[in-house]
Amino acid sequence: MKVVQVVKKLNNTELGKGGTHDTYVLVPSELDITDVFVKLDEMVMFTDKDTRETLEIRSTYGREKRIVGLGQYYRNHDLSAGDEIVFERRVSGKKIEHFICVRKNEDALVIQRYKKGFEILTPNRLGRFENVTTESGESLQVKFLTSEKKRNDSPEATRFYDVIVSGKSILNAPKAKGLSEIRVRGGKIEVTPFYGWKKYVFETEESE
Repeated sequence: MKVVQVVKKLNNTELGKGGTHDTYVLVPSELDITDVFVKLDEMVMFTDKDTRETLEIRSTYGREKRIVGLGQYYRNHDLSAGDEIVFERRVSGKKIEHFICVRKNEDALVIQRYKKGFEILTPNRLGRFENVTTESGESLQVKFLTSEKKRNDSPEATRFYDVIVSGKSILNAPKAKGLSEIRVRGGKIEVTPFYGWKKYVFETEESE
């Protein structure tokens, strides 16, 4: 049996929380997903591995390459920035199956860097990260800076923060460019870049 998986770490724009209310998955133009979505614009039935719910989704290619039809699925699973969605296609002889599942990363504070500071993309978790001191003596402080509109046409103001790790702001740190995740585990404070896609292709032996 051949198995192909593509994994996407979601951001607020894809989840419809970025002001546009569109829900989709953005696919880089250089990423080939035709071994999961074989035909462009063809509806494909996916089954959730955990809930067994089914949904029809498709890939489109206009100004951007997208996977669409996910709005209700996102809402059903109450997804946040930093959570992952997995698309899988299994081929066993003439039998073809498509599966979907989500991996929630509730231990991470997801931040996005702007000139004015960091936007907190998972604000419901902010209280857990505002003032932390680990067993090894590292400290984490999330400090409010200002509330401003991102653009002149933004419908409302955004709250911006600084993130201070052991007394040092990470606003200008290379690893804090764009989207990042903050975790506190094993007595350490981790700030890691936000990856986009991962793809896995593997063969398994057929079970008898």
